[in-house]
Amino acid sequence: NLADSYSLSAHKFHGLKGSGILAIKQIKSIKQIIFGGGQEQGLRSGTVNAPVNIALAKAMRIMNDNMENNAQALSQRGREIRAFVAQYKGVLINSPIDAAPYILNISFPGVKGEVLVNAFSKYEIYLSTTSACSSKKSSHNETLKAMGLSNLVIEGSIRISIAPDLTNEQIERFKDAFDKVYKEVKELIKYEF
Repeated sequence: NLADSYSLSAHKFHGLKGSGILAIKQIKSIKQIIFGGGQEQGLRSGTVNAPVNIALAKAMRIMNDNMENNAQALSQRGREIRAFVAQYKGVLINSPIDAAPYILNISFPGVKGEVLVNAFSKYEIYLSTTSACSSKKSSHNETLKAMGLSNLVIEGSIRISIAPDLTNEQIERFKDAFDKVYKEVKELIKYEF
């Protein structure tokens, strides 16, 4: 009720990539940008992709049915990864303690985020430097900037996504890879900035 509109990407809750939901409080507040057959209340033309929409609804139902268990698992996994990362000298945890538990943003100041992403990928751990929707922008992460972090910290930041169904084996693989990557780059970390 508080938002005028919001969008959900299905792949964020194990649905198919490329599908999503747009909820709008007042349909009259938006204008048509794709013209043609008048589907979707005259706002967008084209045939509705029923199988993809059914998959989205099913994924949302599964996530909703398991919401409480998922929240507990995310919180526990997030705390575990946060505590593990906190042991490494020079690595900063940028996410506030009360942040959403499924994303953890950390920095290796002095090491470019892209270098870290590539280093982790050698161990089949896939992280990101930013959200996909802002990856083409050349400016620094606006959220981290608004938090008052220095450019050095922002440039060395990576984003760890945490899923509720992570296994203990996957967590251990991450920890092992983290330790190896840290040893590879620790000489580059700047402790004072």
